[in-house]
Amino acid sequence: MNENKLKVLLKKNMLFIFSLPIVLNAVFNLIQNIDSEFFDQISYAKVCSFIFGSIFFIYLSDILNNLFNIGGRSLALVLFLTSFFTFDAIFLFIGKTFSFQSVVIFISFVWMVLVFLKTKSFSYILKIFSIFLFYRIFNNVFLTDILDNSTYQELNTDVPVQWFDIARMIYENNYYFALQNNLIEGQGLLPSYIQALLVEIGFSVEIFQFVQVNSYLFLTFSLLLVADLKITNKNKLILSLLFMSLILNNNWLEYLLINSLMLEGIVSFLICVYLINYERMLKKSESVSLIFFITFGGMALTKNFVSLICISLIVFSIFLIRKNIYVIGSFLIYVLNLLYQKIYFTEVQNFAYTSEIDFRDLILDFINLRDLDFTNIVNIINQFYIDKPTSYLVVGFLIFNFINLYKYGTNLRTENLMFFFVVLNYILVNLLYVSYWRNVEYESSYRYIINCFHLIFISLSIQLSKLEKV
Repeated sequence: MNENKLKVLLKKNMLFIFSLPIVLNAVFNLIQNIDSEFFDQISYAKVCSFIFGSIFFIYLSDILNNLFNIGGRSLALVLFLTSFFTFDAIFLFIGKTFSFQSVVIFISFVWMVLVFLKTKSFSYILKIFSIFLFYRIFNNVFLTDILDNSTYQELNTDVPVQWFDIARMIYENNYYFALQNNLIEGQGLLPSYIQALLVEIGFSVEIFQFVQVNSYLFLTFSLLLVADLKITNKNKLILSLLFMSLILNNNWLEYLLINSLMLEGIVSFLICVYLINYERMLKKSESVSLIFFITFGGMALTKNFVSLICISLIVFSIFLIRKNIYVIGSFLIYVLNLLYQKIYFTEVQNFAYTSEIDFRDLILDFINLRDLDFTNIVNIINQFYIDKPTSYLVVGFLIFNFINLYKYGTNLRTENLMFFFVVLNYILVNLLYVSYWRNVEYESSYRYIINCFHLIFISLSIQLSKLEKV
């Protein structure tokens, strides 16, 4: 093989070459960890529940995507999941009088009506309902086995202290009750709302439970996102293997993203789906883009750093109104949230963990370079570097994004939007730790960066696929 052919071969397989070390490492670790007790520890009821749940949501998203011309099954799924929260967030004055289950039933009925009006037929509804019914019956028959968490290990104290109870309040009461009794003042409840929603859809138990298989559904949802990418099928397969190798080969990353009531996995998935479709929806002046921007506004009620960047993007969208008037819908949920706080929760702060911060003094600290600990920047890097496979992913993300920025410049294209979102999130994490949190443990910084895991992963894949074509 001559030199030119070798270069062409390497260039056309850049994603494969980049992914190979991580995939091989995961395979070797899997082989080492498999023993005679490995298969005995598997709960086949949980595996089946996961499979049936995946089938239901994939089929549902496929139908909604095709019927309403949404442009992606992952986006169709996100619009479906966030629609329940959107109703509660907009119509809080109505929803506060109804149970969470009543809201779920009502919005589900609205979706069925929309499907019927679009098709003038009950066939799609019957197909969806049949799969849903089978999923629910199976879960109820094997409920004890599926809910058995006797071998499950909780890796973070935040879950039993706050996240479980927040989701429980939504599930057993309603969104208004959870806002009224929020364990963290100003904490956005969209991720916890989705956790409660998945329990209601799949199980509808009387008392809220942590259902492990529901968390693992975000593995399926993430692969659905990969399947929606405009890349070759070969690269989609490689990406799927890479994603599973990264997640399932790291207990802490797996816990954060797909195996707990932590919020990182939900937030990471949601923001990636929204940003990857943002540019396209700006060019699509149809009803689906209005729904997109309205539900996107809900991202302001997630995790602090992501919320802040999303609010900034929402404010920036004022300058994009000429491109699509529907972007103004992005303001709806957050503005109404502020209004409802003034009406119903006057003593509650607007943003979590900010009540004790003197922002004027904090700004002066940065201007005058006082009371700052820049060594925490190194501490954050070192803490993140403990997870070497993910660090490898991040380094690749930075290198290939900079290469493409150098070659093609900056604009409002999807890949640039994703890149700057990740970078800005990282900057905000560092700013917090060098200033107000300079004396706080920096181990949690890993979690705040992981809020952008899907963006890092998908952005890298887009850039590598782009370079393969050049």
